[in-house]
Amino acid sequence: MAMHLRTSALALLLAGARASSMSMTDDYSFVFANKSSSVGGGSSGELARPRYVTQPQDHFDDANSNEWQQAYYVNDTFWVPGSDAPVFLCVGGEGPPLSGASVVASPHCNVAVDWLKETKALMFAVEHRYYGCHNRSACPVKQFATKESLKFLSSRQALADLAGFHKQALAQYGLTKANKWVSFGGSYPGMLAGWFRLKYPSLVHASIASSAPVQAKVDMQGYQDVTAEAYSVSDNNVGGSPACMEAIGKGHAMIGKAFGSSSGRSMLAAIFGGSASRYAGRQNQADFAGNGVAQFPSQGNDPSCSYPACNIGKICAIMVDTSTGDEVHRLAKLRKTQESWARPLRERRLARHAQLRLAAAGQAPQLFDDYWGYQTCSEFAFYQTCEVGSRCFYTQGLVTLADYLPMCQTNYGISPAMVAANVNASNAYYGGDKPVGNCVYYVNGEVDPWHSLSVLSSPSAGIPVLMVGGASHHAWTHPASSTDQPSVVKARGTIRAQVSKWLASECDVSL
Repeated sequence: MAMHLRTSALALLLAGARASSMSMTDDYSFVFANKSSSVGGGSSGELARPRYVTQPQDHFDDANSNEWQQAYYVNDTFWVPGSDAPVFLCVGGEGPPLSGASVVASPHCNVAVDWLKETKALMFAVEHRYYGCHNRSACPVKQFATKESLKFLSSRQALADLAGFHKQALAQYGLTKANKWVSFGGSYPGMLAGWFRLKYPSLVHASIASSAPVQAKVDMQGYQDVTAEAYSVSDNNVGGSPACMEAIGKGHAMIGKAFGSSSGRSMLAAIFGGSASRYAGRQNQADFAGNGVAQFPSQGNDPSCSYPACNIGKICAIMVDTSTGDEVHRLAKLRKTQESWARPLRERRLARHAQLRLAAAGQAPQLFDDYWGYQTCSEFAFYQTCEVGSRCFYTQGLVTLADYLPMCQTNYGISPAMVAANVNASNAYYGGDKPVGNCVYYVNGEVDPWHSLSVLSSPSAGIPVLMVGGASHHAWTHPASSTDQPSVVKARGTIRAQVSKWLASECDVSL
């Protein structure tokens, strides 16, 4: 789809995407131009406008009569009313609010978009509660930004929203059992897309769950472990090597040792700049090296990016160049090379972390509008640590659970024990990385750190898995580009073949 131009990870992050280390927000953005057909009934060149369905505030409490308006978008360009064509459902999540682009050039569901003409499917994209603000009743800032109201934010409520939407869509669009629904999503929406099939099998025929970390975990050491491993991947245009991964890890270990002495801190000041005191104190050290002294994309690695040292291959070219000096000097060169685009990202991340620390210490307003932060405390955790003894290749021991859990207690009254209990409850309810059911395809990317908590081995014949070599976070769900990795292009075809097989068969709804 040449008319859809993909911008860099830099563009999105500079535009204001969350920089919290626990975020699942994608490092991609899209622009849309020169549309030649109407979408969702709009005039030529227009994106679909939001439509609304009425949802209960609490699906599980009949005594609660409060309601809200949930936004959704439609692409009916090729749909023939009364036909038996399938229905493709793009599930919204915690990222930026959905727009009309979600059904014409979707970062999470474009495998479905590209298939609309051939299948003549009807496509919906449904926004997640709290994560959107299309009208006053749907705006979290105006309606939900209190500790008390956050109890209505959960994946279970979101799935019930999808079931409620399904019921209303059947009536509004004249759909029948002949119209088989397929849910699509990437990241947290990928989790929901798969769970929608597993928990509501009579409503959803099949699901593509892309980059879905369905195994909730408090201490997510696997995130940084896989990030490190990604820098050893050489094929599929990634450009890493074992020597590169080792150099990054060794350099950060040397920095950790240098923190421990005045002479070492003076050395770091001479190499990286600033005063020696900048490298004293655990918090300063964590801000500097706990998440890497430079930017190390893995979740959002883009082999085709063009700015300095922006991907694994370009970073590794610097880190294996011994002419620069030892591994610490190579890290310093990398940081300097990235400075033109990385400084704003680093400053934003540090400001965000400082805000969280102050809130956790009771020295700043509580962050009731940090909705994903709340869900980590109440359901999934996913706290990305760099523990001593792990495979994390940053300076170990500076980012631990102690840096995350106070936020849950102070902001939401959720103790560390409750966080652990919530994680266990989520895994018990959804099945973790061993879900029970069928007609769900779990697709993951090799260099995506979130794959560490996804379904990597098929638990049954009806739940296949696919690992996309060299791919980042659900890279195959984005609009196609001429620079896409061959593995990503192949994955799209494999996914389509699997969905075609399921659409031609009867998935058991009794599970």
